[in-house]
Amino acid sequence: MYNGFGDILETSFIDWKPYKHILMLAARNGKNVYENQVNMIKNAKAHRNKITIRDIFANYWSEFVNMCNAKGKHIRLAIIDSVDKMIHCKDLSKGYLFFECPKCNNFYVTGFSCNSRFCPSCGNRYREDRTREIAKVCLNRPHRQFVFSIAKELRPYFLYHRELYDILFLSVEESFDYILKSSKIAKKEKRDFGYVSFLHTFGRAINDNPHIHVLICEGYMDKDDKFHKYEHFHYEQLRKTFMKILLDKIYDFLKTNYKNEKNKFYQLKCELYGKYKDGFYAHGPKLNNSSRVAIKAISKYIARYVSHPAIAESRITDLDYVNKTISYYYEPHRDDHVDDPKDKLGTQYITESVFSFIAKLIRHIPDKGFHLVRYYGFYSNRTTKNKDKYEALYTNQEITKMKNDNYWVNHLITSYYYNPLLCHCGATMTFCYELSFFPGGANDG
Repeated sequence: MYNGFGDILETSFIDWKPYKHILMLAARNGKNVYENQVNMIKNAKAHRNKITIRDIFANYWSEFVNMCNAKGKHIRLAIIDSVDKMIHCKDLSKGYLFFECPKCNNFYVTGFSCNSRFCPSCGNRYREDRTREIAKVCLNRPHRQFVFSIAKELRPYFLYHRELYDILFLSVEESFDYILKSSKIAKKEKRDFGYVSFLHTFGRAINDNPHIHVLICEGYMDKDDKFHKYEHFHYEQLRKTFMKILLDKIYDFLKTNYKNEKNKFYQLKCELYGKYKDGFYAHGPKLNNSSRVAIKAISKYIARYVSHPAIAESRITDLDYVNKTISYYYEPHRDDHVDDPKDKLGTQYITESVFSFIAKLIRHIPDKGFHLVRYYGFYSNRTTKNKDKYEALYTNQEITKMKNDNYWVNHLITSYYYNPLLCHCGATMTFCYELSFFPGGANDG
């Protein structure tokens, strides 16, 4: 035994008595094995004192669907599919991997992940995979983040006409093209920016707030694949250009597909020009630090930020099963830009029907096959520009490490500080194909 092992237990409110036998066995094999076992127990679902999105949907989804059917409300197939996958994530009846200890009778079983972006658990892995894919294309050049927001008056149109999300992406692309390629010289040189656009459909209050985040390289490549610095973005021109292109495209879309809405929208369009004389919000401040470390930090931040779920489970404070209400909180985005604490709104606490909460969440589930992240210019897969002669932001070794870190075992070690395959006897468990279950596979039944 090692002195000080008990200190680990004293910091937790878990009743350790049922685990004393296995903990003492682990302690005989060293401090690392003991601490690994403690952390594994701490992170068991029975000891995680939090309300999960999965539990909420498992309890109320069927009732929510029945309520929608009774009211004649249609639920998109993409929503039904995503929620069903999330509810049954790691469900052993859907398949599992079996690992056994070569020294004792201990074993570990893990169910298959659902791989749904809506699933908080699988979403974390998806977020890291996306971060790695973005890292692959970035050059070791200064980058900055742009945000393009629409007027709040347009949000209902995006809620009921999901095709407008494609138009939003296209409007941002054409806005960048306009400021870069509008001159004759620019067209002759066939200039191209390199950037990645991310669609974000919600705000911190889980409200509808479609906007685009852009990670853009400060420079363009010409027809000879020569890189040129481009650091000055004319914000006023970009804002007004973005507003005009977006409003024109929405009007054309409605005129073609929903003629009964075009006249009302045309009136709104004229009102918006009068209200937003400086254009819609489009801003991308230059980084104060353009070091390689800073560029990596901003690229990771954007990729992870725009991939996070509509609400973190840590923000859910209560679930009232009797009254069917849920309580959560959020920090208003407005407060980020207010220096004086007296002028801040402060933390906002919400208590509402669990069914309203579910409705808010599922509206942000994208349709199947819809790409929330899109690559443009010399960062696009279709580019004819040769950027291989320029130094990449990340080395191949760093990309490989990012991939390995996201392997499920390594992810648990990094995030929760335990290796699920490290047995309390000190041995490493090995995969057993015969005792694993692959639905529809050779060992099914």
